[in-house]
Amino acid sequence: MRYGFVISISLAAVLTNAAAPIQAASFGTVVPIGGHASDIALDEMRGLLYIANFTANRIEVMSTTDNSIHTSMNVAAQPGSLAISPDSQFLLIAHYGSATPVDPSKNAITLINLNDSTRQTFATGDTPLSVAFVDDGTGFSYRGLIVTTSSILLFDPISGAMNVMATFATLGKTLPAELDTFPSQVILASVATTPDRKVAYGVADAGSAQAFYRYEKGRISAIGIVASPKPLPRVTVASDGSWSMVGMYKIDTRFRDMAQFPNAISSTNVGGVAVDSKAGIIYAQILTAAPPSSSGTPATLPAASASSAAPPVLQVLDADNLYVRESLSMPENITGRSLMTAASDIIYSISDSGVLVLPVGRLKQLHRVAATQTDLVVRGNFCNRAVISQSLTITDPGGGNTDFTVSSNVTGVTISPSSGITPATVQVRVDPSAFQNQNGTVTVSLNISSGTAVNIPQAVRLLVNSRNPDQRGTFVDIPGTLTDILADPVRNRFYVVQQDRNQVLVFDSATQTQIAALKTSSTPTQIAMTFDRQYLIVGHDNSQFAYVFNLDTLNADTPIEMPPGHYPRQIAESGKSLLALSRNVTSLGGPGVIDTIDMLTRRATFLPTLGIYNNSVNVNGVLAPAPNGGAILVAMPDGNVMLYDANADTFTVSRKDVPSLQGAYAASSYNQYVVGNNVLNASLVPIGTLEIASGTPSGFAFVDQMGFRTTASAATSAGVIQRSMQNAANPTRMVEAPLLPSLAQPLIRSLAPLSDRSALISLTVSGFTVLPWNYDAAVAPPKIAAVVNAADGTKPVAPGGLISIYGQQMSPVNLATKELPLPTALGESCLTVNGIPLPMLFVSSTQINGQLPFNVDGNAVMTLRTPGGVSDNYNFTILPAAPSVFRTGSAGPLTGLATVIRAVNNELVTATNPIHPKDNIVIYATGLGRTSPPVDSGLPAPSDPLTSAIIVPQITLGGMPLDLQYAGLAPGYVGVYQINASVPGNAPLGLDIPLTINQGSSATSLSVRVVK
Repeated sequence: MRYGFVISISLAAVLTNAAAPIQAASFGTVVPIGGHASDIALDEMRGLLYIANFTANRIEVMSTTDNSIHTSMNVAAQPGSLAISPDSQFLLIAHYGSATPVDPSKNAITLINLNDSTRQTFATGDTPLSVAFVDDGTGFSYRGLIVTTSSILLFDPISGAMNVMATFATLGKTLPAELDTFPSQVILASVATTPDRKVAYGVADAGSAQAFYRYEKGRISAIGIVASPKPLPRVTVASDGSWSMVGMYKIDTRFRDMAQFPNAISSTNVGGVAVDSKAGIIYAQILTAAPPSSSGTPATLPAASASSAAPPVLQVLDADNLYVRESLSMPENITGRSLMTAASDIIYSISDSGVLVLPVGRLKQLHRVAATQTDLVVRGNFCNRAVISQSLTITDPGGGNTDFTVSSNVTGVTISPSSGITPATVQVRVDPSAFQNQNGTVTVSLNISSGTAVNIPQAVRLLVNSRNPDQRGTFVDIPGTLTDILADPVRNRFYVVQQDRNQVLVFDSATQTQIAALKTSSTPTQIAMTFDRQYLIVGHDNSQFAYVFNLDTLNADTPIEMPPGHYPRQIAESGKSLLALSRNVTSLGGPGVIDTIDMLTRRATFLPTLGIYNNSVNVNGVLAPAPNGGAILVAMPDGNVMLYDANADTFTVSRKDVPSLQGAYAASSYNQYVVGNNVLNASLVPIGTLEIASGTPSGFAFVDQMGFRTTASAATSAGVIQRSMQNAANPTRMVEAPLLPSLAQPLIRSLAPLSDRSALISLTVSGFTVLPWNYDAAVAPPKIAAVVNAADGTKPVAPGGLISIYGQQMSPVNLATKELPLPTALGESCLTVNGIPLPMLFVSSTQINGQLPFNVDGNAVMTLRTPGGVSDNYNFTILPAAPSVFRTGSAGPLTGLATVIRAVNNELVTATNPIHPKDNIVIYATGLGRTSPPVDSGLPAPSDPLTSAIIVPQITLGGMPLDLQYAGLAPGYVGVYQINASVPGNAPLGLDIPLTINQGSSATSLSVRVVK
């Protein structure tokens, strides 16, 4: 809003100058009136709604019981505005008589006594625009408040007397109007009151400006405003009169913009607002333009609409900061006043056809559909190419049974079932191979729709991350739009701006868990800390206040009031001054200006000049304070940079050495500055450039005389972090890309070093990524020295068998897993054989145990990937079969025994538990090769059906064949085979009788004791 001046008068004064998807169901009932409605008045005592039919010259009387028009009252021409007295005795009608040729007799009000149906007409001279009944200031009687094209009148309905309260320049338009013109486009004025009629707010259009006015206790205060975008004359008032919603603006008692609906656009006819003060909810239709996406292209919002041709959407807003709680599909557009019942259960709105009845109190009983999760995260890796499944729960918030469909058009993502009835759980399956060329995070939209739901469900964000072992950090999923991050040097915390939800999230930096959420005004942009580290200050793109929070208590403190028309987007404090870079909609200064803030009075002041320079800066500029309080850097996307010197208490540098700037920005305590890829000295002269091979700069943070820097080539790529100033140092890939600059935010702060130097926090695609301080510590690449079977440590290995890999630097940690199926990445290490991931059981620095995939054989190449790098290729041979018996048995003090078991007592064969003729024995082995039916690698073998080895082994005892009963995978185990055999009655006896398994070209043998 652009402000003129404020006046407070008693008797007389002079004023001067998201596209929503189409829904099969909708919320609300349309009542056509056969004309154009201009205003409505609700008579709850009689159960009636009076509708001013502007073009048919009558008042339609609608029953609120059945929402039908039973009678009509013929009145004088152009009934434009209605008001009903608090006792429901009088209906006041304003007739819009501004016509060519001029006929003052048409400018009048009609007073109808609803008790006896008598009527009186009173001339107003000038054209009456809007009317309301208000408390006269005594608390015992009421008056009619009449706004005309040149004055505000108080009207006594008993005596008919009119008193002028204020006069101003001519408002309104002249009839006849052009075709396709609605009453609200003609009258351009509205007034609304609190339920007790003690306070009224109004707006009237004066062409290039608008008059905002407020009535309380017999007094009028008013202001001339040039608002951009211009609000329609739609007014609703909080029950206590402390604020009013005028179109897309929430204004306080002094007409300051407390919060503004983001991305709103001016409309000629469409829009309306109603407030439920008890519930803290605003119901509104506000046309919006889609904001730029992170890539700089327009995005589609559920509530977005650039014209009245878009599907009508009712937004359910948080009354505190206009956060959109829910979006509802309406059958047609709201085109005028909205009134809510005393019980806050029904809204009546002027609409295209006449009146739209919105039963908001029954919303929980109507069909709606939503997902319980905002995000789904799929964490894949180079060695995991198996399909990953995540559960998504779809519900009706009211508990009903509602149809739904979940869809995605991205290859590699399947949903099952893709439709159903709530409540339901669907499986979202992701094929990592479809994303194998992306080493960062890919964002996929899961769209939810319904044929019977009245709401517009929010899409679920599916985050598919495919990392390699050399990528550092752990990302934490934080839904929404994040715009800034700041570490607290005093407390063990860091703060993140969650712009789309109008809040600042507070995190414990030791555990990276959220501990609080600070509610801000609309569209928070950036946060700053006072130099004494006592307060957190939040700038906004859509509020003329900077919010203040006490960091010891995390409670909201007195906000900072900006100059009229200034929206504080960036804030920074030096040791001398607290500055704000504000979006400016007044005629003073440029589109962006620098204001100075006094924390004692909590007021900001426009600086007439910036030293020797004009106070006109780029609205998308940023402020970066030096940690020592000595200076504040101002950087702008148009290439301009400035420096505020705290010692001189003025701006000492302004220069433009490059045509444009984007990306990271930071200021050090050692007279060094970074903006984008540019390194600047104390005079902001470029003294070097940072490398550009790693991608677009995102974050930069000075720590002492060193800097940390993040970059990325694309949002779906792996980000890069490095210790850097002019020369790249140890560039290290991150788990995902940092936030990249966009059209909406060309200069970005996305990196925060924690004060205890335990970690760095980077805003990234999914939320934020935690990187250890020594993320780039030297790690030697892994080496593979040997591949043997895991049963007896010999070299022959076979498909599906368990193996042990020996070497050096094979894993930074010791880690075993019982996870099934076996993971193909464990402890940041992963193995491949001929490029196929190998399921793993255990990793350590010198040994890895895992299962060979069933689908590899012959000459093979094994490669190991760890944080230290990629090993040299290790060449070995995989035989079709390579049986080996496990030496893992123990009996009493004996260990390392072959796992051969006598079935008669289920104990291991030992010298004291020897094999007997006619015994049944069970041998546990590995390396028997492929089976029928096949089993996927990493999965336990089934018990039904049993899976038999395709190459049938021969078992002999002292050269005598045994009767083979079963040879195949052991049910419930991974890579473990079981051989069941019967010993003949004439088996050879002795202390060391060879038990031999022959399979294909391989054989293994062990000695057992056989006694009679």
